[in-house]
Amino acid sequence: MSENLEAFATFRNQLQGQNQHSNGDESFCGRLIYNFRGQSLQETLNITLKLTTFEYGQISIEDGDILNSEIVHMDFNPNFQDYSFSNEGFLIIRGRSGRIGNYEAKITQV
Repeated sequence: MSENLEAFATFRNQLQGQNQHSNGDESFCGRLIYNFRGQSLQETLNITLKLTTFEYGQISIEDGDILNSEIVHMDFNPNFQDYSFSNEGFLIIRGRSGRIGNYEAKITQV
């Protein structure tokens, strides 16, 4: 298993009370902290973890008032971003985009 998927699995295993979808995916209420272009924005949003075979490790976050897909990336894929799990219980996602440059997204359950 790749380091990205190991971090994803570790994060998922520490969650509690998430909602199970009929296709096997899970969602929960989470805090997204987004750092990009010298700014740090955060919002509490609905987060879905993809658990099916072909999508395992992908993450989709619903658009909010502060953070949304018009401003930043709200979908993540372990094939294109770097995932790590912090001692504080955050899943940390790092990437680079032509649209927003280098970014870091931290997710935790609320």
